[in-house]
Amino acid sequence: MRRAAWTLVMSIGLTGLSIGLSIGLSGCAGNGEGLDETGRPMDNGPLPLVPTFASIQQNVFTPICTTCHAGASAPLGLRLDEASSYAALVNAASVEVPVLRRVLPGDPDASYLIQKLEGRAAVGSTMPLGQAPLPAATIAVIRQWIAQGAQRPVVSTSIDAPAKLHGVAPAADDILDSAPTEIVIASANAIDTTLIQTGAVQVVRSGGDGSFEEGNEVQVPSLTVTVRSEAPTVLVVTKTDGPFLPDSYRVTIAGTGSIAASDRAGLPIDGDGDGKPGGDFVEYFEVGRAL
Repeated sequence: MRRAAWTLVMSIGLTGLSIGLSIGLSGCAGNGEGLDETGRPMDNGPLPLVPTFASIQQNVFTPICTTCHAGASAPLGLRLDEASSYAALVNAASVEVPVLRRVLPGDPDASYLIQKLEGRAAVGSTMPLGQAPLPAATIAVIRQWIAQGAQRPVVSTSIDAPAKLHGVAPAADDILDSAPTEIVIASANAIDTTLIQTGAVQVVRSGGDGSFEEGNEVQVPSLTVTVRSEAPTVLVVTKTDGPFLPDSYRVTIAGTGSIAASDRAGLPIDGDGDGKPGGDFVEYFEVGRAL
């Protein structure tokens, strides 16, 4: 009886262990749910700093830099929140020294971000302003990320999760004191940028009354659309015949029709944010106060 009872206990214990292992493994393997880009669980607090965009965002940009670099009043328009930082940094010209890129993939020494962090920039102060300089080890990790190409993983798309766009600078409903030099629109996905170049982007101003229902709206001419990053996609819209006038503006990227923006598999963007392919992307911003 004692041997039989012991055998039963061992059997139950091994079965429980097997179930536990099965549950544990199914929660951290297989389809990758709950894991970050390094394959580690995402719910255990900040991970050690490693040379990936996600790690640098989590450990440096978000907790340190966004104390200043956030919102419409971010210094020099440089927003470093998670939704904006990649588009605002990689291949973006520095405002203080326009001949330099804030982050030049493959070349940390020529990247203005590194120059500011190391205190050797030609203009301004060491960043983060008013705080202790970042440790050399932290800067070394950011250097390594840039040297390796300053990559950011692209979010995959599907019929159930089509690509989405968002305004970076200006962001949606921003009220700006001065005219922007460019409009930056980004996606965490890879968009087919060949379609973006065929008239899919329009910018309209209200005509001075802040409304887009009166029939006196003015389509902004002389727009140029350039691609700052392919994957993830970052688009830059510039006005070549002078600054944006004080007014309310509407930015539209077609998500329907023959010139609909789509991902590289041909799936239209989820422009209207309903979780389904199709619908135009529309965002508004204001320069000064409409007269």
